[in-house]
Amino acid sequence: MLNINILTLITNLLYPTKMKKIIYISAILIMMVTSCASQKKLVSLDKETNQVELKKGQSCEIQFRTNASTGYWWQLINSNEITVVDSIGKRYESDAPKGMVGASSELFWKFEAKEKGEQTLHFVYARDKVDEAIRTRDVTITVK
Repeated sequence: MLNINILTLITNLLYPTKMKKIIYISAILIMMVTSCASQKKLVSLDKETNQVELKKGQSCEIQFRTNASTGYWWQLINSNEITVVDSIGKRYESDAPKGMVGASSELFWKFEAKEKGEQTLHFVYARDKVDEAIRTRDVTITVK
């Protein structure tokens, strides 16, 4: 409230009426966007414990080392059981020179908290058959 009163005083002194409306509306929009952005903050996963605690609406990324040229990829094998988060996207990053075949990359799998609870996501690094997994990883997510 104090910020808006100061803004009103400054705009009354410096700008004509039409410009005041534009500045006032812009300031309100900036405050709203800043407020929403802080609530949607990306939370870091504890790499030692493979655990993360989120609030509803927050998101986290889980990082995996991968190499698509091997035919193996990371799969979430219990996705049908997961209710506390939604998978909202994946992205890949590599520092290998462009066009280099056989280079490993990083997979960042993003999840958003949707309801309270705690669940463990079970990942496997496998080809088509889960029983052929060469690596596994469990990540526990708690939503408060």
